[in-house]
Amino acid sequence: MDDTLLPNVVSFLKSISPFHLLPDDILDVIAAEAEILYLAKSDCLQTNKDQHHYLYIIRSGVIEQRLLDGSLRSRLGENDIFGFSLHNQTAGDEYQVNAIESTLLYRFDYVALLRSVADYPLVSEQLALSASQRMSSTVSVKYSQGEKGLFFQKVKQVASQNIAIASPDMSIREVAYLMRHEMACSCCVIVNEGQLTGMVTDKDMTKRVVAEGIDVSRSIIDVMTKSPHTIHCDALVLSAMNMMMQYKMQNIPVVNDSKKVIGLITPQQLIHKHSIQAIFLIEKITRCKSINQLEALSVERQAIFEAMAESALPAQVVGQVMSMIYDAITQQLLRMAEDVFGSPPCQYVWIAAGSHARHEVHLGSDQDNALVLDDGATESDKVYFHHFAMYVCKGLDQCGYPLCSGRFMAAVPRWCQTVSMWQQYYRKWAMNPEYEMLLNLTVFLDIRPVYGATGLFEQLDKYRLQQVTGNHHLMAALVRNTLRTRPPLGIFNHVVLEKNGANENKLNIKRAAIGCLVDLARIYTLYEGGDKMNTEDRIQFARDRNVINERSMQDLLGSYRFINQLRYAHHLQCLRRGDGISNYLDPNEFGSFDRQHIKDVFRIINGFQESIKMKFGC
Repeated sequence: MDDTLLPNVVSFLKSISPFHLLPDDILDVIAAEAEILYLAKSDCLQTNKDQHHYLYIIRSGVIEQRLLDGSLRSRLGENDIFGFSLHNQTAGDEYQVNAIESTLLYRFDYVALLRSVADYPLVSEQLALSASQRMSSTVSVKYSQGEKGLFFQKVKQVASQNIAIASPDMSIREVAYLMRHEMACSCCVIVNEGQLTGMVTDKDMTKRVVAEGIDVSRSIIDVMTKSPHTIHCDALVLSAMNMMMQYKMQNIPVVNDSKKVIGLITPQQLIHKHSIQAIFLIEKITRCKSINQLEALSVERQAIFEAMAESALPAQVVGQVMSMIYDAITQQLLRMAEDVFGSPPCQYVWIAAGSHARHEVHLGSDQDNALVLDDGATESDKVYFHHFAMYVCKGLDQCGYPLCSGRFMAAVPRWCQTVSMWQQYYRKWAMNPEYEMLLNLTVFLDIRPVYGATGLFEQLDKYRLQQVTGNHHLMAALVRNTLRTRPPLGIFNHVVLEKNGANENKLNIKRAAIGCLVDLARIYTLYEGGDKMNTEDRIQFARDRNVINERSMQDLLGSYRFINQLRYAHHLQCLRRGDGISNYLDPNEFGSFDRQHIKDVFRIINGFQESIKMKFGC
């Protein structure tokens, strides 16, 4: 390169991420190795057949990347980065580059570039070949693994492995000996054919055996706690703390996917060293006696979200914590409603739907809920529950969870029905997925119990899975529905998705990306009969069932995590500006690499949409 051009190239590199993180001497080396290419309008980028990998930066102009079948892969503009290799592309992702305006490019030998930035991992990670790896490096976990960080770890990372395991045919004396002399622990789980059936603690031995004068030769099943609460090994430590407070528990067995006990969580492992704001908030919620008192805690809920967003916590953690708070407020409102309207006339269960059911709540989440009643419910009972649900839904609205604009709420009589009626709904939706029915089913495909008779929920959930598992007709309809929203592959510089109103020229990140990824993960999982609810868990489930391969899983996870962190960062900015929470992002706020990552996400989503379209023949 002509030395007179070097200052101009260096100055340009300093203005874009991640090159702005490099010192001047490294930038000088990189700029000196750059090639300058010019493409006239309609020119095709000619590549050398030397198997080199190249990185290109657009200094000015606009180019299109088109797959070999002529379909658009992406459209890029000023400051955008592309390439890495125009040879050796993964099958199905080969593309050619054409200029749609006069375009000036800088081209860099990729291997030489990585050598130059090898001592700067934050830069080299951003220049990785894999889009998912580039996005993962952006979604950096900045929170401390110390005091607060512990609560955002998974239970299996901190659970004690020192746990006594007994069989149901053992005597009280034998179990006591096992606990004290062999395992030296305060808790024993009783397991029958690999499945947890009960639990006994040293306090149980004191209260139920010694104090009652029970013969210690009797079976342990006579004094054990039957069907104890458990926690999944992948749940957050924060969830374990919440369970301890909610059920006044001191020992929680940790189980895996097969329901096998693999450890134990106790307060001694956590409480004497650590504290966390969300736990204290949940405790305050359980002490509230009025809706006004609950509403007053909205400030603390917002503060917790802001702290997590500022720390760039993983999307799954943010969603779980915000869902725990949402659950606690809902449960307290339900208890208040029972006090106001009297004891329920029949069994019921309050269920969460949509993002709340998936544990993907954020500060802007609204209400999606329903009531499932016992089949013996009378018309008079339904009148009770109508007023009951109105009280709870209005209370949630007052506490910062807006009423659902689509009216998918328990306060609407249609969504306050018996188990049998709900089963009829699912059967009708699954067998005849027309637009309105499909919309209803899409909302209630994701459900979980929040409060009440969980047996009613289990009965309904089993039926729900039966209706959707292997239902090719339904899945094809769901695929057609998700294909109604296609990612904007042609975005560059100015993102124009919303044409009218206050959000003109804004990118709706929920509609353009998050909703598409949620839909894809749901379809993959439900067709295979999976009961996973969280989107990240569903993506992992699809990989475990070999529905997708390892690279596909990483692409989907990387896209979902990056785009959610982008949304949370936007929500944080909304709060700081005093604006309402929204999913509309201003493209002018994107840096060059954020814009590149967004395009990677859209390209990945488009590829999976095309793949799932072929799978179900849509």
